[in-house]
Amino acid sequence: MSDFLVYAYLQTARDDEAKQLVDSLPKLKKFRFASLGIDTALAAIPARFALERGRWDEAAQLPVRDSQFPAAQSISYFARSLGDARLGNAPAAHADIAHLDEQEVKLAAAKDDYWAGQTRIQKQAAAAWVMFSEGDRDGAIAAMRKAADLDDASEKNVAMENKLVPVRELLGELYLATGMNNEALVELEASDKVMPNRFRTIAPAAAAARGTGSVEAAKRYYRALTALAVGGDGNRVELSEARTYLVQN
Repeated sequence: MSDFLVYAYLQTARDDEAKQLVDSLPKLKKFRFASLGIDTALAAIPARFALERGRWDEAAQLPVRDSQFPAAQSISYFARSLGDARLGNAPAAHADIAHLDEQEVKLAAAKDDYWAGQTRIQKQAAAAWVMFSEGDRDGAIAAMRKAADLDDASEKNVAMENKLVPVRELLGELYLATGMNNEALVELEASDKVMPNRFRTIAPAAAAARGTGSVEAAKRYYRALTALAVGGDGNRVELSEARTYLVQN
């Protein structure tokens, strides 16, 4: 499945190869039958390409594909809302969260409890980042912690076995954004145990370690990051930071 391949490319910073797959999506022939797995993958691929590279502008502008499956559209609205919030565009984020509300209503009406629950988690996580963008640090942390706990407790589904983004990782990133480096490192390490070898877990963990003053821990994470992306394009800011830090320390 192309979604898993894009995910692998992005973790190893092979962004050019990931982009080729993203760009191939409009050229795909129309599928003979509708499938939840296909539609969630088609939504997740461009969303991953934006989020894993920290391109919030691209995430905020993601198109929402037509689909008979609300769960697939929720993926796009979730990515859009995260992009909006990280850009500080709270009104746009609220609008995308309202679309998530609509998808949850549809899923609940269809008695699709699993995907309704996943959409609630997405809403909670997006709302946390909106709170942070609006200056409510404590509310944002509480909301994101609740989202992370819900995500940890939720069942998994084969259609999204390759989850768009670990919510506990988002909690770690939020702590990092607030300057709470010790708390960030705890959450990022916990996320890494569940979904290991993620670029966007290791890079902020290195930054959090630097923030705590732990040179050895920062070097360990930066070495892991450069090893992960040894075959990558080399264009990500985090890799430049890692190489500079390792040379200087």
